Amino acid sequence: MILALHSAACGGSMKYIAAAVLTASLGLTGCASTNKVMGKEPKEVFHSTKSADEVAFCLANKNNTAPMPRDDGSRVVLIKNGYGAVSMAFSVYAEGTGSRIEYRKQFGTVGGAWKQCVGLKPEE
Repeated sequence: MILALHSAACGGSMKYIAAAVLTASLGLTGCASTNKVMGKEPKEVFHSTKSADEVAFCLANKNNTAPMPRDDGSRVVLIKNGYGAVSMAFSVYAEGTGSRIEYRKQFGTVGGAWKQCVGLKPEE
């Protein structure tokens, strides 16, 4: 991005500046989206007999992402759209020998593989 700005400032095309600004704004959109979704009240709360580790792994594995450990011991799995914006977030907490899963939704996505992880659909 710095190279693109330097090139534009030294007589390069304005399209490099536009591309750099667009890239930077898309990166910031992803961060704002995460905070916005995580700040919402859960849309639904699920309880599972599976451990928090197992549920977090299932959610992450089915969505090609990684669970993020939190200071309170929970794990967060973010589901993002093709533009990098968070569409859904799952907070997974240990609850006895099972787990509690808080589901937050910003907007809909295609598919529902996550439903197998929280027990709404049988696992395949």
